[in-house]
Amino acid sequence: MTPSLWSARWLASACDDPTTCLREWRLSERGVVLLPAGRLWDALAVPETLGHGLLNAVARRGHPTTGPVLRNSRRQELVLLMSPGSTATRLEKAARYLTTETWLAVPDPGRKVAELSWLVPPDGKGTLFSPTDVYPALTPRQSAK
Repeated sequence: MTPSLWSARWLASACDDPTTCLREWRLSERGVVLLPAGRLWDALAVPETLGHGLLNAVARRGHPTTGPVLRNSRRQELVLLMSPGSTATRLEKAARYLTTETWLAVPDPGRKVAELSWLVPPDGKGTLFSPTDVYPALTPRQSAK
């Protein structure tokens, strides 16, 4: 089984019907499905320039940056998949936190999609960013330095 198939199966398991999700990725022209946040993962969406700085700051602190990162070129933002239930209260104003009752457009990990691409695809095992690695680099006090 290819890494992208493992990734797709893991992502699809967030749906009520993973088989339908996988079929939609395979058959749809766009190669994108809406997945619910708050089940397997929450998502942190940040402007692209802030996101690259965030990833660099996390790496400088010696934390693994192995969580999935989705790039939305239309919105010019990066979306980090995080452990669910890790809501932060004092994030950079430009950050959006997606959790229960929100949906995220997600491309098939094995397919090129115009506006959405995986900078770091899911590993298929459920590795996610940890809030303790990400939030210190994204609090207003830290980002103002």
